[in-house]
Amino acid sequence: MFLTFLNFASRQGGADIQWKRHMYKRIAWSYYGRKRNCFRLSIRTIERALRYSTNSGKPKREYYNNIVKIRLEAACWEHGVLYDEFLKTLDESSIQLNRTTLQHLAIYEPRTFQSLCDFTVKRQGELGLKAATTTTPSGVLTRGML
Repeated sequence: MFLTFLNFASRQGGADIQWKRHMYKRIAWSYYGRKRNCFRLSIRTIERALRYSTNSGKPKREYYNNIVKIRLEAACWEHGVLYDEFLKTLDESSIQLNRTTLQHLAIYEPRTFQSLCDFTVKRQGELGLKAATTTTPSGVLTRGML
């Protein structure tokens, strides 16, 4: 076992070349036919695959983020809340749910999402201009009085 390493190290660049071949074989294990077994063909296929995966990552993320935004806007509109105000109110209220989680709530748990929308409407009423223009009844302490 230890002699194998010495054999690789004694040659000029032997260990690096074998390591590189082994790395390409590990990546190409799922390919079919000669692309898997022939080193030269597997190098071309792997480099092409890595190049395409690098180039298509950003558009894929943008596409899914756009889908999430559209779904959340539709769900908020269904409950009568604006999307930007919904996210802003949740952030101000320290409710830490990201957009993907909110999307899943809107799709699979509509009552929970409806309660979040109702919460944001009530919270906007407390924080917004409605609270500043309405007069408080006598004998009631509010946050602004403290």
